Amino acid sequence: MYKLGLIGNPVSHSFSKEYFETKFKKEDINNFSYSLYKIKDVKEVPRLIKDENLIGLNITRPHKTNIIKHLDDIDEKAKITNAVNTIFVHPKTQKKVGFNTDIIGFSQTLKHIKSSNIKGLILGSGSVAKTISYCLTKQQINHLIVSRNPRNHMISYEDTKRMINQYKLIINTTPLGQYPDNDKYPNIPYDLISKEHQCIDLIYNPSKTHFLKKCEKKGAEIQNGKIMLITQAEASWEIWQNLIKQYNV
Repeated sequence: MYKLGLIGNPVSHSFSKEYFETKFKKEDINNFSYSLYKIKDVKEVPRLIKDENLIGLNITRPHKTNIIKHLDDIDEKAKITNAVNTIFVHPKTQKKVGFNTDIIGFSQTLKHIKSSNIKGLILGSGSVAKTISYCLTKQQINHLIVSRNPRNHMISYEDTKRMINQYKLIINTTPLGQYPDNDKYPNIPYDLISKEHQCIDLIYNPSKTHFLKKCEKKGAEIQNGKIMLITQAEASWEIWQNLIKQYNV
């Protein structure tokens, strides 16, 4: 039995376990299991991997960056974005290698954006923001990161009042609005949102956050994080499958 799982804090909001268990049942995959592990400190991860005999992990917030120092290697895109959301563990050597399949997930999400001639605002400057910035740059979409503590060419939430009319793509990477804190949302001038705006929330639980509701009410096109979730999960699965075959384990 190959054992997979998700680590983060919290993990109760995650659909990953449900997603993979449904996949295993639908595709008659009987030699894999998937579990959730609430981890407050990433120092616990090496011991968890050993004790649970894990071969693969997905990583969610807040550990996508601080997990890196506990890995043996990471791929090139994970190095560029300084974020890992997928780990493969060699069952014989215990070598832990990290990947960033969120890049694949968000790139798929961007295919639903209607106009390429658009500028974007990334709400939040956490570990996911650099991944989103990487994807936007690859698509040649000019953008700015909005932070409560702006640094290195970032802007503040106060600055969005004078810029949101020119930046029609808005992406929420913060946990504001995520279950169970469904009533929270980023502090942007929603009264300036228009039908010309396209708004994405990386949160997928709930399926329509307050951020998306408030943007939709002003006529904006909205999209949640479900496409990203499914795409990155399938990319993780492909990595695990390929490396299991490659190492014949």
